[in-house]
Amino acid sequence: MIIKHFALPKEPNQSFQIRRDYTPKHQLIWHYHEELELIHVIKGVGTLFIGDCIKSFQAGDSVLIGSQIPHYWMFENNASDTEQTAAIDCIVLHFNKDIGIPNILHAPELGGIKQLINHSNRGLYVSNKNPNRIPFLIEKTLNSSGLSKLTSMLELLDHFAQQNTENLTSENYSILNISDDQGRMNSLMEHIRDHYKQRIKLEELASIAGLTENSFCRYFKQKTGKTPVQFITELRISHACTQLRNSNLSLKEICYDSGFNNFVSFHKNFKNITKVTPTQYRTSS
Repeated sequence: MIIKHFALPKEPNQSFQIRRDYTPKHQLIWHYHEELELIHVIKGVGTLFIGDCIKSFQAGDSVLIGSQIPHYWMFENNASDTEQTAAIDCIVLHFNKDIGIPNILHAPELGGIKQLINHSNRGLYVSNKNPNRIPFLIEKTLNSSGLSKLTSMLELLDHFAQQNTENLTSENYSILNISDDQGRMNSLMEHIRDHYKQRIKLEELASIAGLTENSFCRYFKQKTGKTPVQFITELRISHACTQLRNSNLSLKEICYDSGFNNFVSFHKNFKNITKVTPTQYRTSS
């Protein structure tokens, strides 16, 4: 597989596309596309990989992903769910930078949306702790038709622009490192996703990539902005964050379930990445 470029289809009578997903579709592929992507998670927990950022997400969160930024959604079972298919419900909106209407953003009334699109190149995150009308407006856009669908979408983007957002990718991340090399990133992501709770040897990943260990480390950091060890550690901490929010497991149980061999290492890495202790994180969630 490749770091896949998607040309997303849309109906001839629509300037954008919106859908509701109950099972993962393109989300489980490391991919990018020209269109911006706004996802609102109604139900589901997991980890978002976007550019050089690894971010845990939960129900109520909303994310705007800029044009051409590689991303990958890893949904996982909520502690209260027994089937993977039951753990996902999200609305996905794709639109071009001009919203399919050339020069529309020249209108002064749409200044907030224009600024939002200009700032989307680092990815923008809105937490479910930030009370807003995004759930209502995105449902309204999904269920409307004709002109009402377009005006609802504009209202949604304008409202998103007014929220307290968190930048996701780092300031020095560049999307220019996208390439069409065959076979690597999706195979690597699949292997890491399936085995991150276990010990993953560098030689395993290098073998999957078809590279020497040194060449693989350079390649992986170019694609993700992180070393393999940093990437896997952040994925484990993201999983721990999900467990702290959504389960009653003890801290030691979460430590081992996340792939750490000892609690000291878990505690140290958790605080380095999240800036709080596991206990403080659980209390504030």
